[in-house]
Amino acid sequence: MNSLSPTLWLCTAMLVVAASALSAFDMTQRTYRGFQWWTCALWLNVAGAAAIVWLDAAHMTLPLLQLVFVPWPLLCLLGLRRFHARVALAGSARADLALLVALLVGASTAPRLLGDAALVELMPLMAASAALLYAAVVAWSAPKGHEAHGLTSLGALWLVVALLPALGSAWGMAVHGAALQASVVALGSTVMAFMALTLSSQRTERELRQSRSRLRVLANIDMLTQVPNRRRFEELARRALQSDEDGSAALLLVDIDHFKQINDKLGHAAGDRALKLVSRCTLELLRSHDVAGRHGGDEFVMLLRRSSTQDAMQVAERLVSYLQQQAHAHALPRLTLSFGIVQMRRGESIDATLHRADLALYEAKRLGRSRAVAADGDSDQPVFRSSQRLGLTSS
Repeated sequence: MNSLSPTLWLCTAMLVVAASALSAFDMTQRTYRGFQWWTCALWLNVAGAAAIVWLDAAHMTLPLLQLVFVPWPLLCLLGLRRFHARVALAGSARADLALLVALLVGASTAPRLLGDAALVELMPLMAASAALLYAAVVAWSAPKGHEAHGLTSLGALWLVVALLPALGSAWGMAVHGAALQASVVALGSTVMAFMALTLSSQRTERELRQSRSRLRVLANIDMLTQVPNRRRFEELARRALQSDEDGSAALLLVDIDHFKQINDKLGHAAGDRALKLVSRCTLELLRSHDVAGRHGGDEFVMLLRRSSTQDAMQVAERLVSYLQQQAHAHALPRLTLSFGIVQMRRGESIDATLHRADLALYEAKRLGRSRAVAADGDSDQPVFRSSQRLGLTSS
């Protein structure tokens, strides 16, 4: 037994723990494409290290056992190609497999063909180092970015594992070189196991963040019109009003006139186009600090900060004019809108203001649609103090 045997025993035991941890993670947690290749590579190294440490250092099959360490960097590289499928790694899976076959065949047959006994012990170490250097170069050639995060560190690890056994073999006996190779491979594989767990955990965390972001969008934005939904509008409105003088904002509730007829005569696709056109025109006309949203169905709502009902009337007129200019380009009839407009009161909630605006909108419809009605008074007995006809009436 050589002087490295105790160290090799310890390294092999650590490798068994690391490979077992990877297998347990694979069976109990969500893993990604390529993870099984890493697990397989580690267990292959476990088999090689365990066989070398178990057998006497002078055993005749030692060079053959060293060939077990040739595949693991290439198997890990195959796993990386699947794990980072969107990263343009140099080479290809076919090239990796072809190199693996060439190294195994060359390391096992070259000594016999050349008749050099010294190559029997040297070729497995050279083949393993060549595989490690190839994998390191491929990892370093990856484009930088969060998708390829960790590949530089992995390439550095493979380089260290490639060089240390070669240096040990040059300084000592071949037997000690084989034991050193097994020890370094075991330690390198253990480190890589933790890297694999880190890569998987980071991807899971990144996908969770992206999922939360998508869920927030789905919860806050009306997906058809791409404006805030009613709940989100009320949140944004309350937040905006906190920095304004109480009662300084005007609120408009907007309804597309005869929207059901658009759906019935032209189809629901035309109705969707009408909704999207109204929302787009609204966003283009409003100031950046105003707030707009979809109230529900064919109704939209706008909060004009630091504005009066007279200002809101002008906005309504401009919106109808702009909308009718854009309707033909979207294969839509000339659209008209009805508006209920109110001035917010001191200490009034958004819900109470919306209720008053809804009463004003109902009055605009009662008067024949295509008009804007401003309401005053309390919510039970509003006073409709101004009414303005807008655009052309729909057919």
